[in-house]
Amino acid sequence: MKRRAYLSGQWYPQDAKACEQEILLYTQDVNANVYDKCGLIGPHAGWRFSGQCAARAYKSLEHLHKNAELVVIFGSHKSPSAKHSLFTGNAWETPFGDLESSPTLNAQLSENEDFIPEPVTPSFIDNAVEVHLPFIKYFFPHAKLLMIGASPQMDALRLGEKVGAYLAAQNVSAVFVGSTDLTHYGPNYRFGPKGSGEKAIDWVRNENDLGFLEKVLEKNSTAALSHGLEQQSACCPGAVVATMQAIKAYQGDISPQLLEHLLSYDVLPSDSFVGYASIVL
Repeated sequence: MKRRAYLSGQWYPQDAKACEQEILLYTQDVNANVYDKCGLIGPHAGWRFSGQCAARAYKSLEHLHKNAELVVIFGSHKSPSAKHSLFTGNAWETPFGDLESSPTLNAQLSENEDFIPEPVTPSFIDNAVEVHLPFIKYFFPHAKLLMIGASPQMDALRLGEKVGAYLAAQNVSAVFVGSTDLTHYGPNYRFGPKGSGEKAIDWVRNENDLGFLEKVLEKNSTAALSHGLEQQSACCPGAVVATMQAIKAYQGDISPQLLEHLLSYDVLPSDSFVGYASIVL
């Protein structure tokens, strides 16, 4: 009942030592005592492209949450018509050791929910959650895992609120993670409304990506979801808004802070590229 780390050695290093070396490199200049936050929005590409962007957000939470009991990650690539999913396996493998889940918590949160199971052996390998798990295990080594695939629909707001309110009522020490990349642009993604070249790069960076990020920074979950879907500015906007609502319910409000925003083009120039950002909440 354990899910393998299918992308280990491909999207991120295969062993603990190599993973730690990468994380230390990514976070060597991060001041971990700046933000009083309990969650983040982070990208999920291969670490070569977005590892530093994600790791810096995790590091900024470490000082307050090193001993967190639970990490809730909302992720998974889904269509708006898909059902929310819940990982009910015993554990998920990472290079730093297994991330165990809580069968009791899964059962309690499943009451009156029409989840589909996030399987131990998936039919396709979804990077949206897995590339985050080594960070989670490294920065919050004592935490259990609650993985929910939040579909990009309005009901994701309700689901996030339910999860956050329940964990607050149970006095669980929790960290919340929303996994998404931003605009997927170019021929590889069949999306190119601004053609190619510098004009396209500028539009993705300063208009389309930024339009979505501004909605998150304004704490407007509904507008963020709509922008992500209508403008194709986020691949997992349901995960983002579920995370926002969960933290609001858990601690009363959110105060988003943008840490970094870049494009895969900045790492490896190409006609097809993707936006990445990290936000702490």
